[in-house]
Amino acid sequence: MNTYLVASFAIGTVLALQIFFLYRYTLDQNISSCPQFAEKCPTPETLDISSVPVDVSKIPRQIFDVAMYLKRARLHARGYKTRTALKYACEHMDAILKGFKTSFEEVTRRKVDKPSSICPEYYVDKMNGYQIRNCSFSKPLEEIVTIVRLDYGSSADTKITRDTYGENIPVVVGDYGGKVKEQRNIRVKHMESTTTEGNALNILIQEVKTQYTLIVRNVTELDSNSRIERLVREIEILKVNAVGGAIRNSDNYWHLGCHQRVFRNYTLVYEEGYDESMHDCVFCDHVDGPFLMRTDKLKQVKFDGNLTPMGLYEDFFMRLNSDVALCPDALFDMDFPRRSDLTVEWEKFGRKRNLYKLKFSFGLVIHFGCNYDYPCKRRKGYIRSPCCIQELADANNEFMEMCEKVGASCQLNAGTNLGAVKMYKVIPWEADGDLNFHCNDFTKLRKAGLNLSSKGIRVGVEHISPCTPKATPAQLGAHTRHWHVDIWSRDTVESFTVRSEHRNLTKILHSGRIVSTMRNPALFARTMYPELFLHQQHYSEGGKITVYKFAKCPTVDSHDCIDHYYEDGNIQLNDPVA
Repeated sequence: MNTYLVASFAIGTVLALQIFFLYRYTLDQNISSCPQFAEKCPTPETLDISSVPVDVSKIPRQIFDVAMYLKRARLHARGYKTRTALKYACEHMDAILKGFKTSFEEVTRRKVDKPSSICPEYYVDKMNGYQIRNCSFSKPLEEIVTIVRLDYGSSADTKITRDTYGENIPVVVGDYGGKVKEQRNIRVKHMESTTTEGNALNILIQEVKTQYTLIVRNVTELDSNSRIERLVREIEILKVNAVGGAIRNSDNYWHLGCHQRVFRNYTLVYEEGYDESMHDCVFCDHVDGPFLMRTDKLKQVKFDGNLTPMGLYEDFFMRLNSDVALCPDALFDMDFPRRSDLTVEWEKFGRKRNLYKLKFSFGLVIHFGCNYDYPCKRRKGYIRSPCCIQELADANNEFMEMCEKVGASCQLNAGTNLGAVKMYKVIPWEADGDLNFHCNDFTKLRKAGLNLSSKGIRVGVEHISPCTPKATPAQLGAHTRHWHVDIWSRDTVESFTVRSEHRNLTKILHSGRIVSTMRNPALFARTMYPELFLHQQHYSEGGKITVYKFAKCPTVDSHDCIDHYYEDGNIQLNDPVA
């Protein structure tokens, strides 16, 4: 998919470059044609560029923006072809930007700030590493950070801060076990067993008065290795909403805990790892360990009190919807987060996001299935949910299997055949189903169709006519909860001819099942749909389309927007890669 993105950028860049050099060429020609020291020679400020059909003054800004998009695409590209194309595109962009007295790296470098609460650090040498520079604005840590944690009564010793931090940093504890005692720096909120983890955290966060809050998960203690000052410094320098640290569990295994996330087409994918780093920190979409966050932002985003622990933090970082930095030299002793392999434990999170599938790079895959009230409303600018599409596929396939059982001649037709040829499945923006049968089989299929009612498919007669070439075709219709399938009779059907000649029918994969279709399905599709492998919306949404371009999505950056997809290629419709 990213390859097409690169192509779009490349075309735009070429056009911008042509205009830029047209401007430069016109300027050079005007100046070189003037006598030396002539008073009326044009200057860059007075040059007449009315013949240039674009506002040239905007070109540098547009090129800078394209460079930033290229940088983002290069960072997250996974495929070799895409990475190679982006490498060359970025090199060409660098050559263009040098004409503007800058460079690709300069234009796309992350903007950083200066710390305002903690003194900056500087590198000394390999022996001494980093040292803290003296400053006048540094504040005591206990004035700017509050620790928030939940206690389930696992230990009678509730002291969490050690050595460096002592008993100065304020701690707000949600006590489920009844063992935590109030201390000078510890405030306790006793929790009922029915209080969800999300609600408990929200209650504790409301108690925080400091600028920053450190949310700790399953942490046994905080010592000098936690380096909370480092987290404060980087949240201010990198201008991110949250910053976390690495984890060491009770078996002394170290874990980075940085994940990249992609949510597209009702599938949510997490891949552990990073694409970008700065100041010896990495950027993540989701972090496993404790994290420091601006308190005002934390109170604004909140945790979802309706969710179980499976999905609570995934949902939180999705709604935060911004980069999270992770500085792994800040180390926390805690157990790695548990991720259950039971779908039921993820159910509330999955239903909140209407998920079809949840995947983690370490092999865990949660299939939520379709046994719920899934979205299936047709909306212009969006694709249909996988469960909605599966409902149509099942209707098509059940009817086709019934045809085989009763010895009728049926085959895929129109857009249903097109989807099988292009994608081996129903097109995600489909509007209905299309099947054909030989008109001699009308009575046989009408009776057999009654047996599909037990599977939620109602087959009825929509038009009756004689089986002759000039007659209006007879028509059956299959109805499900959300779909209608047009089933047209034909007096000549390829599968009927093939059967009569004792030849093999052409079979094709259609949404997980093998069914009969035209003898040459791609030729049939090409006859009906020129440029058959390019994508376009159903004619009922866009009319007769001659330009292969999807409608603009009404919602910005929604996971199911149809304009997230390119008008060519089927691999982009597979599960996303983070």
